[in-house]
Amino acid sequence: MRVAVIDGQQQYQLPLRVGLEGEVPELFVQFVRPSSEQLSLWFEAEENDQSIRLVADPADEIREAWREALVFISLLLLLTLLISVCVFVVIGRALRPVDKILSAFIEIEKGDYQKRLESFNLPEFARIAEGFNQMSRMLAHSEGENRRLNKKVLEASENERRYLARELHDEMGQSLTAIKALSASVKQSAAVDEVSLNKISAICDHLFEVVRNRMRQLTPPLLTEFGLHEALKELVEQWQGESKVVLEISPSVDLLLEKEAIHIYRVIQESLTNILKHSRAGEVRISLKKVEDDKAVFVVLSIEDDGVGFNPKQLEWGSGLAGIKERAESLGGTLSIDSTLGEGMRLSVSLPIGGGSE
Repeated sequence: MRVAVIDGQQQYQLPLRVGLEGEVPELFVQFVRPSSEQLSLWFEAEENDQSIRLVADPADEIREAWREALVFISLLLLLTLLISVCVFVVIGRALRPVDKILSAFIEIEKGDYQKRLESFNLPEFARIAEGFNQMSRMLAHSEGENRRLNKKVLEASENERRYLARELHDEMGQSLTAIKALSASVKQSAAVDEVSLNKISAICDHLFEVVRNRMRQLTPPLLTEFGLHEALKELVEQWQGESKVVLEISPSVDLLLEKEAIHIYRVIQESLTNILKHSRAGEVRISLKKVEDDKAVFVVLSIEDDGVGFNPKQLEWGSGLAGIKERAESLGGTLSIDSTLGEGMRLSVSLPIGGGSE
């Protein structure tokens, strides 16, 4: 309420209006201000020709309304924040199984087919977990079957190699021996073509060498007779002219069974072939040792060279590396290859003793 004194000379002498600038936003003032019609009361003074006028001023009410509006807006913002936090927490808890499902798929991608998901409370996620576990069981079963079949194929291949080696030794070798003996006896007769007999003898010697080499490639005779260490020493000697090959074998490795030793021999044989064919290495180091942990006993093979190396991202799985990988996996083992361009390569194979699916 404003009080103004009006005399006869000046029509209105109202005190200056107290403004709301800086206290209440203009938009809010425009929104709550009453209509422009003024409400006033007049009081006439009889003695000095003056009158008093009381005029209604809504400034105090606007300030009060603004303070109440601030409290309401603050409470509304606080309530909105609380609701947002609650929604975030609830949705986060509800979607937490998604992270577990994604992590499980990553493990499957890495080859861990034993990964299983726990049951979830939400029916939709529970069905996903059930389907995932069924898929994992099928993949694990298929992997086991593939490993068992690959192992059977490897065993059949080694058996066929041994059979062919025996046949070459028993049949062709004995026949060549007989031919050479006959040529020697014919030499002693009076009328002989000594040049022809010498050619026959030379051809027999050549065939003997061919048969011996083929037998060695099919199945290393030293492996059966003297063990893995001696067989590998002979294998390494064959490659010494191409590169320097250093062989380090733990004594306990010779206690391996022949069926396990032959796979180690084949991996080293194929690795040396690949290295000396592609890497142009000056030195090759072969390390073979037995490692034990709480669960199993492993044979760990490491082959390093100082050749040209390659970019692991551009690794091409040719028949040699693919064969090594299949052999390792079929026996329940693992293969890892590490290389840097221009700095050589390191190949590691870990095979469980007695491993592989039966």
